[in-house]
Amino acid sequence: MFPKRVIYILLTSLLFISCSNDDDTLIDETDVTDSVLIEINKLRATGCKCGADDMPAVPALVSNTLLTKTAINYAKDMNARNYFAHISPEGTSPIQRAAAVSYTGKYVGEVIARNYSTSAEVVIGWKNSEDHCKAMMSNTYVEMGAGKSGNIWVANLGK
Repeated sequence: MFPKRVIYILLTSLLFISCSNDDDTLIDETDVTDSVLIEINKLRATGCKCGADDMPAVPALVSNTLLTKTAINYAKDMNARNYFAHISPEGTSPIQRAAAVSYTGKYVGEVIARNYSTSAEVVIGWKNSEDHCKAMMSNTYVEMGAGKSGNIWVANLGK
């Protein structure tokens, strides 16, 4: 009996180790608001060129937990269901997704990206996309939240 008990204990330990490692993968599905906010606010502080348009400096954005939740949820959804679009397969828009988590702002914009490693890189990518750049530089928006899942990045901007 002793060897069976030892085997059972070892198998149980491996099961817990495996579960722990599975939980570690959740690190890839994260709130990246602070690091993305820093990078976007650098652009907003100095102004930049979006396509052919010179965008003046605008006030810094602040973090919003509901927009963060919306961004994380949407990044997870796109990653899990393998799609990449501002409108979900069910037809929900960024403002509808934000309202679903009780965000009451009148305006919600969204920037999405994939295959970037860092917040600095993804913000440069958004800056190089005229529409995304203009969204980040819009003085309409005063707050934001950002999330990442796998290689999908989402930032929701709101007011």
